[in-house]
Amino acid sequence: MTIRVRNENTWESEENEFVEYVGKGSVLENPYTSGCRRKLKDQYRKYLIELSSESPEWQRIVELKKIHEDGEDLNLLCSCYPDPCHSNIIIDAITGKISPKKD
Repeated sequence: MTIRVRNENTWESEENEFVEYVGKGSVLENPYTSGCRRKLKDQYRKYLIELSSESPEWQRIVELKKIHEDGEDLNLLCSCYPDPCHSNIIIDAITGKISPKKD
């Protein structure tokens, strides 16, 4: 069971693959869009950690974590890959490396 970041412009999913779009317009989009990728990634990490566990973002992450723990491979789809981006922070959240602030 793996979690991979995929580029929405070049990757084609195969039948029955789980795909979660995390780009612009999705609940997991990065609200920070200006600056270098590392800065944007760091800003998203801080943003995500500061959100309540009841936020739509963390609720979706919990759903993705359950899907992943049930043995499903996850494909996170954005336009940044192969560059590191906020998708890597989402993976950290799904795998429990980061969590929301305590309510």
